[in-house]
Amino acid sequence: MKLIMRVLSRILLIAAVIAMLYFMPTREFLKTTFILGMPFIVALAIMRKRPRYSFLWIIAFLALLGIAGGYVYLLTQLPERIETRRIISEGGSLVAEGKFDKAIDEYKKLEKLGKPEKMKEKIAIAEQEKRAAAMLQEAQDLLAAGETEKAKKLLESIPDNTRAAVQAKRLQKKL
Repeated sequence: MKLIMRVLSRILLIAAVIAMLYFMPTREFLKTTFILGMPFIVALAIMRKRPRYSFLWIIAFLALLGIAGGYVYLLTQLPERIETRRIISEGGSLVAEGKFDKAIDEYKKLEKLGKPEKMKEKIAIAEQEKRAAAMLQEAQDLLAAGETEKAKKLLESIPDNTRAAVQAKRLQKKL
């Protein structure tokens, strides 16, 4: 019975850890911890191997202080970074679904977080995707109306770096 409980508790613990990795705040915290933890461990190892107050020991100690300060600073900025990533992820999903106006509204939240450059960049991408999707729809309407030449020209004018460009290329191959 004890063996079953022990195995079951380990399985539940592993499942909980895996589930936490799907949670963005956990991933951000772990990323920050590992990135700064590695140099921290190296500096700590140097401090342990060198005589106390030697030149390398002092350098390692100062590095530890800098790393610890950087870690605290990054942890204080963590909620903002998490929210920024959430907004960008949600906006990207909305763009992929073709909900461009909702995506733009989502990206406008970045300005409140002090990211106006990122906001402008993401809104410009969403607007370009919106125009490309409208051009693709217009080309499909032209094809349905039998105006093949106009549709070809319109399909060729769709920017290559948009999602609509993939469908436009398929339509061009069919023509």
